[in-house]
Amino acid sequence: MKLWKFAAIGLILSSAALSLLVFKATPSTRPPPPPDLSRASSSSLSSPSSSTPSNSSSSVGTGGRQRGVRSAESGNSFIKEFMEMFQTFTEGELKQIIGTLVERKARKDALQSKRTKRAKKRGKPCSLRDVEVTVSQLGLGYVSDETIVFHYCSGKCTANRRNYDLALAIMKRSRLLTRDQREKARHSPCCRPIAYEEDFSFLDNFSDFQTLHEYAAQACGCV
Repeated sequence: MKLWKFAAIGLILSSAALSLLVFKATPSTRPPPPPDLSRASSSSLSSPSSSTPSNSSSSVGTGGRQRGVRSAESGNSFIKEFMEMFQTFTEGELKQIIGTLVERKARKDALQSKRTKRAKKRGKPCSLRDVEVTVSQLGLGYVSDETIVFHYCSGKCTANRRNYDLALAIMKRSRLLTRDQREKARHSPCCRPIAYEEDFSFLDNFSDFQTLHEYAAQACGCV
């Protein structure tokens, strides 16, 4: 079934729910209970001369206490107009409306996803990561197909800034340093290894015995 048909069914269900809510919200239109005939007849027999004033006063009092009952025609007319307007839509108009709604929803989801990704990227602290590579891919001049797990440091150190970092950042923005000084001065800590793994020995592709020193991180910190 096409998407516009699902939307049409959804609109119909929404209108039905709206009519049910309007029906529940409108007050009851039940007529007031009839007067007690036995009590009226006894009063008329006991005092015939004063029956007319008492009846008139009671009717006035009753009329003063009664409230006008609101009609539910306004709610029903609104639902009727809504249904008539919905029935006037053509298939092309429904497709256009549904396409607009779907496009808006997709844009909203994409924007929310980008914000979530940016928040996660900004919020990642400095920590130890790893990737599987060969010794040759380390780029240290060794030729070997042996695979190792390379540990490295990655993340933000914004929370570890000191007064030095804040002061240096203000000085750079205020151009109190020269351009060359600004480029070389770092105003925030860097995620770096604070400990390295033990030496790693291997045989290269020429059957020579080689050893790597301080080639991978063992622990990370903001320095």
